[in-house]
Amino acid sequence: MKELRTVIVAFGNMGRGYARYLWDGQIKGLKLAGICCRNREGQEYIREHYEGVRIYQNDTEMLAHPEEYDAMIITTPHKEHVRVAGQALKQGTHVLCEKPAGICAGEVRMLAEEAGRLDAAYALIFNWRARPLFRRMKELLEEGVPGHITRIVWISNIWYRTPAYHNAALWRSSWNGEGGGVLINQGQHLLDMWQWLFGEPDAVRAFIDFGKFNDITVDDNADLFFEYKDGRKGTFITSTGEAPGSNHLEVHGSRGRLVLDRDTLVFEENEMSTDEFAAINREPFGNLPWQARKIEVEKPEGTDPEYIEILQNFADHILRGVQLIAPGSCGVIPLEMANGAYLSAWLDQKISFPIDDGLYGEMLKRRQEEELAKN
Repeated sequence: MKELRTVIVAFGNMGRGYARYLWDGQIKGLKLAGICCRNREGQEYIREHYEGVRIYQNDTEMLAHPEEYDAMIITTPHKEHVRVAGQALKQGTHVLCEKPAGICAGEVRMLAEEAGRLDAAYALIFNWRARPLFRRMKELLEEGVPGHITRIVWISNIWYRTPAYHNAALWRSSWNGEGGGVLINQGQHLLDMWQWLFGEPDAVRAFIDFGKFNDITVDDNADLFFEYKDGRKGTFITSTGEAPGSNHLEVHGSRGRLVLDRDTLVFEENEMSTDEFAAINREPFGNLPWQARKIEVEKPEGTDPEYIEILQNFADHILRGVQLIAPGSCGVIPLEMANGAYLSAWLDQKISFPIDDGLYGEMLKRRQEEELAKN
């Protein structure tokens, strides 16, 4: 098989972009065969711009014809991800799903485990994994460049949103539609990076604001404090109500401080480790000499290179056995980190990982019912 007949599930902002990549031939091995689109305007656009591409009126119709495609890219509202992906995988369809993998870590974990027993490929669109700066940081961490890590601090409040965004669709920014706010939506990129770089924390204490900047029921501001059994501490801050924002990540270790700030990566390197200096220093206020060096990282070329790389990797995995950049199993931990943070805020206490999935499901259902009653 040289080409995978691919269907796009939902034709919103992301779905339109992926359809264009496939139609223009930017992804070798993926051919645009169909689009699942419910609304007439979208269907007319497809007929006009994608001649010969099959239009499915809804996912029920699409899933009833698995013989018409080999792979699908899911861009539906979050709460539909597990259901659609699960049915597709069972019928042998390869699945590439937008983040988050779902809204509850428990159901996402079960889907990932089931997918592991099937022949079909299951991957996620965690495109930040394709960003050169983060890849280089991961390499430095794996090489042990910062030494023994003691503290991680990340502030990423680059997600400023106004009511125009929150009101763009009925499912947006709601417990019933998205299953959460900034931590479930934008924050999944960041929490995936956190687990990819540093591993899953052992506990979280969260302070979260719900509807602080806009008239919404879900979170739009969060301060999370992570703990690891090896003594590492982590501070994670994100928001959709602040501008201009920053994307600043610091990793403090015994050998120095690694700093990623927007499009630069710098290592402030100690002359020796903090432990070594502490053992030989005899001055009460002795300073440990250090110097900064910029880590050069090649910038990617082209438009949307990280999305194109994720889609190309998906095709290459199926057709040539290339390892997935973001396998479906990687969607569990960032979602559990978000679920655990919500539990911490709701219960006003520290939450250990893994979380109680049943308790989270009960408390989420309560928020959904309160939201429906309010509206």
